[in-house]
Amino acid sequence: MLFTKSRLQGSSVVVTLPASNGEKPESNKEYVVVYSEDGTITLIPKIDDPFSGGTEGEFYETDEWSELTPEGRELF
Repeated sequence: MLFTKSRLQGSSVVVTLPASNGEKPESNKEYVVVYSEDGTITLIPKIDDPFSGGTEGEFYETDEWSELTPEGRELF
C-alpha cells in the first residue's frame, strides 16, 4: 500500500504521487479532478475532444425510432 501526504504550496494543496513498481503518472499531463462526498479524489486524464476534427454532419445518425409511438410503461 502506498501513502503520501498533502502539503500547502502557496495557495494550493499539493499531493505527490509515489511510483509503484516503477510505474508513475506522466509529468506535465492535465487531469480532470472529481471530489466525491466520501472524501475520494479521482484524477481522470484529460483527452482532446474526439468530435472537434470532424466535418459538419459527420457524426449524425438517422433517427431509427421516429415512426414508433410510445405505449405502455415507457411513458413514465
